[in-house]
Amino acid sequence: MKSDERNPLLSENINVKYAAVSDVKNDEPKNEDIPEREGRSAWLVVAASFLCICVLDGTMYSFGCFLKPLMLEMKQSRSTISIAGSLQVALSAFVAPVAAWLVVKKGARLVCLAGAVTASFGLLLASFASNLVGIFGGLSLLTGIGFGLMYIPAVVAVAENFTTRRSLAVGLSLCGAGAGQVAVAPLVSWLIETFGWRGALQALAVLTLSCAGFGTVMKQPGQEESEESGNRASRRESEMSENEYEHNRSILTVLLGSKIGSSDNVYVFLLMVVADALSVMALYIPYSYLQPVAQAAGVDPHLTTLLISAIGAGSVSGRLLSGWMSDQPWCHPLYLTRAVVTVSCILPFLLSWVDHLWMFAGLSLVFGFLTGQWIAATSPLLVSLLGIDQLSQAFGLLTFVRGVASLISPPLAGMLVDLTVNPHIALYLSGGLLLLSGGVYSLAVLVFNRKNRREIIYQKI
Repeated sequence: MKSDERNPLLSENINVKYAAVSDVKNDEPKNEDIPEREGRSAWLVVAASFLCICVLDGTMYSFGCFLKPLMLEMKQSRSTISIAGSLQVALSAFVAPVAAWLVVKKGARLVCLAGAVTASFGLLLASFASNLVGIFGGLSLLTGIGFGLMYIPAVVAVAENFTTRRSLAVGLSLCGAGAGQVAVAPLVSWLIETFGWRGALQALAVLTLSCAGFGTVMKQPGQEESEESGNRASRRESEMSENEYEHNRSILTVLLGSKIGSSDNVYVFLLMVVADALSVMALYIPYSYLQPVAQAAGVDPHLTTLLISAIGAGSVSGRLLSGWMSDQPWCHPLYLTRAVVTVSCILPFLLSWVDHLWMFAGLSLVFGFLTGQWIAATSPLLVSLLGIDQLSQAFGLLTFVRGVASLISPPLAGMLVDLTVNPHIALYLSGGLLLLSGGVYSLAVLVFNRKNRREIIYQKI
């Protein structure tokens, strides 16, 4: 399909916005090749990815269930024990660039296997801990690293096994996060009540080890096919040899790698990373401060937990819709992301204003729906900008930045709340960050359009 035949979502200049991406689409496999590429084995990879993400995200979300028993056992404060959970999440993100490099070198299957074994051993080690060294070493260090090694191959393997329905497949696999949030936390609570926190950790170790079996089905297409797909993303890049890359190295190629740093869309990618980091900072705030705000408005404390579930339910539906939309020729992930992030900025402000449970629940559902679309559009956006062969490295870098962002916003929001003694200020911060993120995404769109205009002029010459 030619670029001038497309009708992109939220686009003012139809002929320009998809010029670069249409070249990628033109070279995708024809319909007769789809059954072979997107057959039963490919959907089996989606199922395996879904289950792995369900287990690792569910385990991280359920850390709060271990707070009280660990405080009593270790005789430590809540803040001290909470550090163990924060470090687990942070390490899973910080190890992402390494995991991405390993996926390129060794394949998604082996990396996922190594991650599952490492995380399982960490949980098992923590179950025998008698002091904080064992908790931090097992539950934070080893388990965090293992989850990081599991997450990147789970996403990349799905993307590399699909072409025409790639975004939908990735969206389905990412729904595992919402499923884990809903299913694993109640399971962990029951295990702690029945077998104690040590028995619960051992059960999670067995559950995580089962992900090694899921990892065995994460096959990847041949390296030759991956290289060909990646070369379609940038015609100039495909004409440059490795030696030419070395001669044209700059600060960006040193920081991002030769191929990403030399990509035509590298500045769009960098703006996307900044905007994504701002969105991540905003996303984590409601999870911590929505319940206190609802309680201050007179909502029953026992019912406020439903609000987090509402965000999770909305997120699942948003990810599915985003996956389907990103596969359509009229919808580009960059424009979709800008739209949902910009619209979602009003919701934290509305959440600080309402005063009934049904209002909180409805707005939480919409908030999860919109932010879920942004999350599911991330991988398709990276592929459209950089090519499928750079997805692993780019997604690893982005996940690292997300880890840093997730560590910044909760303490910042907490400091503002302590200074003002007003929990609403945290939601104001979340809304402001989303608004700023939408502005940066708009700037990325402008840069993307300008680059495409130059390419069209160059082709006419």
